[in-house]
Amino acid sequence: MALTRPHVFLACPLLLFGMDLEILMDDRELKSPTARKLFSLGIRLKSTRLEIGDYIISDQVALERKTAADFESSIIDGRLFFQAKDLAAQFESPIMAIVGAKYGRLQPRALLGAEIALATDFRIPIFHFDSEEKLAEFIHVLALQKTNGKKELALRYEKKSFSVSEQQQFVIESIPTIGPHNAKSLLRKLGTIQRIFTADEKTLQSAEGIGKERAKEIRRLASHPYEVDTS
Repeated sequence: MALTRPHVFLACPLLLFGMDLEILMDDRELKSPTARKLFSLGIRLKSTRLEIGDYIISDQVALERKTAADFESSIIDGRLFFQAKDLAAQFESPIMAIVGAKYGRLQPRALLGAEIALATDFRIPIFHFDSEEKLAEFIHVLALQKTNGKKELALRYEKKSFSVSEQQQFVIESIPTIGPHNAKSLLRKLGTIQRIFTADEKTLQSAEGIGKERAKEIRRLASHPYEVDTS
């Protein structure tokens, strides 16, 4: 994938720390309050189209930024765990940042389950922020700790290709309360995504770790009519 020429935003060096910090930023973040605050803090932002993460602090550290609503949507449509897999495969120390706390589509237990999966299955810590400005301050301190201000970052961080088995697993993991272990258990027991979504509750419960509540949730999602969200 060809990258467009990066836009570089220059600000005064951080004289207090004797550093001139530079980080990579996805160009879709260009007009965000986080980017504006980082600029005001004296960070040099190199903007380009990133396939993985929103802010790359160093070759080891990348940060994925999500609003609370986007975090919720990414659980529902399955994007979250694909993104987590990419981050964990490419970076030694990936970070998930969530801005705000306005959730309205998922139960707290499902949100907590997703955060637990990120922390335990992908080793991605989650940080919560009240505002974009607070996130920018966090990135600022992170950059001070993790970069010497001199090493030039690579401009290409490519997504990993997923096998069919991994794609199947991620589809099942997108179901609330179903993490990697339960997804593998269902696929081993029933063999295909189609069989999982057409199985009755009793058959679903025959898979290790799938109790009555999880089986009910799978049947509810598989049989519920699609409704267009007009909000």
